[in-house]
Amino acid sequence: MSADLLLRDCECAIITSPASLYYLSGFDQADAMIVVTREMSYYLTNPLYEVAVKERVGRDLIVKILGRAEQQAFLRETISQVKRVGVEYRDMNIGQYLSLFGSLEVETVDLSDAMAMMRSVKSSSEIEIITQAEAIVDRAFSEIIPRLQIGVSEKEIRDELLIRLLKNGAEGTAFDTIVAFGGNAAMPHAVPSDRVLRKGDCILMDFGAKYKGYCSDFTRTLCCGEPSEEFRAGYDIVLSAQRAALAYIEAGGRSCAEADRIAREIIESSEFKGKFTHTLGHGVGIEIHEFPSLSPKSKDLLTDGSIFTVEPGIYLEGRFGIRIESLAKIENGKLTVIDRSDKEIIIV
Repeated sequence: MSADLLLRDCECAIITSPASLYYLSGFDQADAMIVVTREMSYYLTNPLYEVAVKERVGRDLIVKILGRAEQQAFLRETISQVKRVGVEYRDMNIGQYLSLFGSLEVETVDLSDAMAMMRSVKSSSEIEIITQAEAIVDRAFSEIIPRLQIGVSEKEIRDELLIRLLKNGAEGTAFDTIVAFGGNAAMPHAVPSDRVLRKGDCILMDFGAKYKGYCSDFTRTLCCGEPSEEFRAGYDIVLSAQRAALAYIEAGGRSCAEADRIAREIIESSEFKGKFTHTLGHGVGIEIHEFPSLSPKSKDLLTDGSIFTVEPGIYLEGRFGIRIESLAKIENGKLTVIDRSDKEIIIV
């Protein structure tokens, strides 16, 4: 752990978000916080987690097993010796903040963006874990296709996907699985229902695996029976938009906003103008949505170590939705699409 990065604008850092705790310590199952000073770095938790923490937390952190009152006393003593403390504003609630800083004359600075930037550049070991997590969803996807038969419900397919993910090595799902048929797929964040598959429906599945603490993300849209001309046209447009954005990045393009613009322009110049209602993509790591953001107003840049989604889509209310999502990485200046599943229309 590099204390210098955390202490660039402060003399003490208090880390509380689960994702940051896991990133810095390799353990995310404790009621804990990490305290970093220029002299020492501490992992604070309570006696319930003593054994697990001592086995899992990295050696560069001094583990302190303390009750609530003892933790508070340790924190206030540490804080009282410095003038500026870094905290994660986006994680710490007002009650925690006031209990720590309410009566102390100390300045605080926000470390949320600094932690997000640190986590956005993946190491080779992190890239390998995420690659394995994506391989799990590739296998689950191939195994679920035979189950996509007329009469099966969205919930049944969601449940089957969970079983397939776990059987293939996942610790769980990276986020709430989306399975949507027909008109339900026109909602980008549809919730699986009892709606059953009918001939002519599109089938949108968006799911990910959690593996060794990291996420993967994957979306494909299929069709039950021969697709309509409108659906096929929409599918071709979405796939063209994704390919164009990936080609820009592969050629060395690093602007997230430009990648979004390239994909969006293809859809906006088609008969589906106005139907691409979300951003092009996002970083993926310990959390499913991380830095960078591939969006119209983003100032973010893709760099070596970036892992991110490219997922254009179109949504026609009451009729169908189409989204094609790939997980990609940049390593040694080269773009690689991590998922291996076919992106041409699959008809079941």
